[in-house]
Amino acid sequence: MKERLLKLLKEDGLTLAIVLALAIVYIVLRTPGDAFASVEALESQLAAGRPTVLEFYSNTCSVCLTSKPKVDRLEREIAPQAALLRLNVKDGPGQALAYRWQVSGVPTFFVLDGDGEIVYRRAGAPDPAAIKAALSGAVETSD
Repeated sequence: MKERLLKLLKEDGLTLAIVLALAIVYIVLRTPGDAFASVEALESQLAAGRPTVLEFYSNTCSVCLTSKPKVDRLEREIAPQAALLRLNVKDGPGQALAYRWQVSGVPTFFVLDGDGEIVYRRAGAPDPAAIKAALSGAVETSD
């Protein structure tokens, strides 16, 4: 048994190390998302008077996974003026709202003003500067 294990490590050690490294990277980069009981609960939060950045994502999307650190940084930077919500398109309210808002690819970002009106939409990798610009316009109109 010991000989088999040593032979396996010699022959496939690099492959096993790569698979283990990829599993660790996936665990670190996957997005837990925000949980809402229903689409109505989500929509009421979007219209609650605070500007919101909404990200539709999937944990099986490579662009979503590699963009996560950038989105995390954006969330910290906009925290005083707006909320950032992350919705998984593969379950619950995220799936229903993605269908309703015609999200055809992930990641997709929306900026909503305090009344829940969409002021910015972008599919693909996030553009933090454009999101911040749209957000500052939404904050100015809500004041």
